[in-house]
Amino acid sequence: MLELIRCARAVVGGEERRDFAFVVSDGGIADVGDFAAMRARHPQTETRSFPPDRIVVPGFVNGHSHAYQILLRGRADDLSFERWRNNALYRVIPQLEPEDVYWVFVTAFSEMLAAGITTVAEFFYLNGAGNAHAEAAIRAAAVTGIRLVFARTWMDAPGAPEAFRETVAQAEERTRALRAAFPNANICIAPHSLHGASEEMLRAAAAFAREERCDLHIHVAEAESEVELSRERYGDAPVVALDRLGVLDERTVAIHALHLTEEEEEVLADRRVRVVRCPSTNLYLGDGITGLSALLRRGVVVGLGTDANVKPSLLDEVRLAAYLEKGTRRDGAAFKAATALALGTSEGARALNLRAGELAPGMLADFLVLGAGGIDPWSPPVNALVYRGERAWIQAAFVGGRRVYTGELSPLAREAESELARIARRCV
Repeated sequence: MLELIRCARAVVGGEERRDFAFVVSDGGIADVGDFAAMRARHPQTETRSFPPDRIVVPGFVNGHSHAYQILLRGRADDLSFERWRNNALYRVIPQLEPEDVYWVFVTAFSEMLAAGITTVAEFFYLNGAGNAHAEAAIRAAAVTGIRLVFARTWMDAPGAPEAFRETVAQAEERTRALRAAFPNANICIAPHSLHGASEEMLRAAAAFAREERCDLHIHVAEAESEVELSRERYGDAPVVALDRLGVLDERTVAIHALHLTEEEEEVLADRRVRVVRCPSTNLYLGDGITGLSALLRRGVVVGLGTDANVKPSLLDEVRLAAYLEKGTRRDGAAFKAATALALGTSEGARALNLRAGELAPGMLADFLVLGAGGIDPWSPPVNALVYRGERAWIQAAFVGGRRVYTGELSPLAREAESELARIARRCV
């Protein structure tokens, strides 16, 4: 089924285009150009038009999320990382049953769509009892319509809750079973980290990713304590240790990669590792300040994620990434709005190995419709979106050319909010 999308205003390649159009076919973008030329090339195609008081932009890509952590909001604020993990994350999340996961994830994914997030990479821990919890999360993505990259965690650290832990054999068998049960889902693997997965599990995960030709997500150097542990256990900094274990290659997505030496930055670039950084969560948990320039100069592909989902908004992450870069470098010209927006769209998609985040041929038809009322007539839309954009500007979200958010929460999302409150009261 073909549809011609006519945009009086659109953001294409980081710049505004007027009277732009693109053809959606089978969930992707088949052709683009000025509307007159597109109408001539596709004379019989049904047209959907957005007037000048709307701006069409690529959907945001959330490169790293733990959706169930919305349950920690308010009850885990202002804690040190260790207390947050041990007294909140490890206490609350293991209580979730599969049906709880479904409702929590419907709520979180609905919040993301309302914030313009059309793709999310979900790093999912609750695998200790099998795949039922993971299946519930995948169902939640399907009913909300968000595009899901499901990073199924492998974790065997003795200090982690039983609900998170598996043997290597269990992780391999269950991951294969999950991928077989959902052949059309984008399911990859996620050995938790150097401290969350044993050496045996890390090596097995790397071998699994190569054999199955899937990506491998892993937390890397999120906190200084992880760097210290890596040096104690492996005798090297985290990136060097992972490289020696055979974990790093073009399939690897390093989450955070915050506390790095220059040698480690070079290794990431040489191995073509992609990186996802999470500015809000890194500040919220006191892990450190997310800098980007060193990796970008080396050609590393970098995306952004909402991680703990204190507020799942890529607009916030994009803006914060830009502000932190300007502030730490003491130069207001150090980071451009178009560069920041790309981190949450086209570069974020590249970080997840997806053809998305751009209104261009061959890309997935994931896009947003924004109200232009908040944009000054003299302001470039990209600058307005990055520095002043608000969730209220987002009037619709499309995934694969299908409208999945209409400017207000769906009845299912409202039901999920009620269920979430019930679950939160129980999980104390």
